[in-house]
Amino acid sequence: MPLIGADNVKKEIRATRKRLNTGLKAVYLQGLGNIAAGTPVDEGRARNNWFLTTGSPFSGVTNTTAGNESYIYRMPSIVLGKKLYFTNNMPYINMLEYGGYPSPVKRGTYNKQTKQYEKHTLFGYSDQAVGGWVRGEMLMMRSAIRSL
Repeated sequence: MPLIGADNVKKEIRATRKRLNTGLKAVYLQGLGNIAAGTPVDEGRARNNWFLTTGSPFSGVTNTTAGNESYIYRMPSIVLGKKLYFTNNMPYINMLEYGGYPSPVKRGTYNKQTKQYEKHTLFGYSDQAVGGWVRGEMLMMRSAIRSL
């Protein structure tokens, strides 16, 4: 004997999964876009080395400084229940997030155009992201995911 209303329950479960998947994708795209856009820029290599993968983290780097929004196109259609990795393998990405530059700066970075040294750090961090930017965005993403 079939359960009365079982079809309605199954229909609601499918609708809920679809709504959660769409909401989760939106949170990921917004958050990952904010992380990439917030990456401090000198030549643009760190900003261009964010990669979205499923299953395992990306292990390579790219040498181009052109914009990279390929993660948008690589977003899988189903994200609910999958492990997504958003990685940046530039050797100095941890220093940009967690600091570690000399503080105070002695001379800075030599600018070939102005022929002068310029200081681009503050309290051991890049002056474009003092205190980091990834951890704050991840907390915002976690909050948005919990509110789905």
